[in-house]
Amino acid sequence: MKKLLISMTIFCCLGVATAQTITADAMVKYAYSATGLFNKSISDLGASQDYDVAFSSNYGFAGNLNFGIVGVGVELLLGDFKAAYQGDQALLGGAYTSEVNLKTTQIPIYLRLGGSKGSFGEFGVVMHNVSAATYINNNSLIDPQQIIDVSNQYQNFMGYMIGVGGRFGLLDLPVMLSVSGRFMYSTADAKGVDALGADLDLYNPVQKTNAASVGLHVGLIYSID
Repeated sequence: MKKLLISMTIFCCLGVATAQTITADAMVKYAYSATGLFNKSISDLGASQDYDVAFSSNYGFAGNLNFGIVGVGVELLLGDFKAAYQGDQALLGGAYTSEVNLKTTQIPIYLRLGGSKGSFGEFGVVMHNVSAATYINNNSLIDPQQIIDVSNQYQNFMGYMIGVGGRFGLLDLPVMLSVSGRFMYSTADAKGVDALGADLDLYNPVQKTNAASVGLHVGLIYSID
């Protein structure tokens, strides 16, 4: 984290030194991502506990300061971060699916390299604040479905982000469209539960839970010269 902040400071200083103008952007945005939480204890169990596809959505605001082709951005995104599982467990009546839903506030902080229009690249960190977490299991022995509060089993985590995208004008409108693809991976431990809802801290040895996502981010930008 400290090395990243130092790198951002150096880039910004270079940008200020060479930029002709400094501009600011305000943006409203929406993100739709494939997300997952991965833990070696789950991975080692094979068919009894396996990963499935989960999709999450987030919405919020972003602000950017642009120093020529170098920009610094920060966002506030509200929504969820989901993980899905599937498996076959005789004690639960056979095949099942389950899902964990983390209610999160995400704060991406990043450098953007590119002009005010056209293609750009971005990289930085994403803080995930977990305010609540629920677990649900679907199988033949649980009817109706029970939503279990597992908020105490999860903790806040930080991930590293990289993305590419483009900014496009919208006819004569005073706004631009931003479209980007982002990949995020967290080496920090989010903790949590396994595919059957058991606390992962009960496993021996205890393994870290890593979060990952890949998604499409779309926003409307208003530039302030």
